[in-house]
Amino acid sequence: MALFSQPVFLNLPTTDTERIREFWTALGADILEDFSDDDTVCVELTDSTYVMYMTPGSYTDYIGEREIADCITTNSSLMSLIAGDHAAVDNLADRALELGASEVALPEDMVEDMTETGMHSREIVDPDGHQWEFVTA
Repeated sequence: MALFSQPVFLNLPTTDTERIREFWTALGADILEDFSDDDTVCVELTDSTYVMYMTPGSYTDYIGEREIADCITTNSSLMSLIAGDHAAVDNLADRALELGASEVALPEDMVEDMTETGMHSREIVDPDGHQWEFVTA
């Protein structure tokens, strides 16, 4: 029995909602305008998975007195998305890099192990410092 039901919403801070909107739409994602405003952008990742990027003022409404991590210098999470085949992973990652993302290189032995099992993965850091793994399964 599943612990939770669908859909899934990931909530992340952003310093620039327009930049993150442009980044994800250029990658091919849709924005749910009903859940977006000047302080929030709701990106549709799958039919039941969404990421809500919120400005610091909006984000702190949910986290109370805790400090927002500086994700440019500190990693707080790694979110993985299944992106189909090898070419789809590379196309997404390459496009993300063109749009200002950076890439984290995986250790060579890990890449070799993944290749042997038919997996392929690219680690991308979005413009706000959040790390995404585009992967085949």
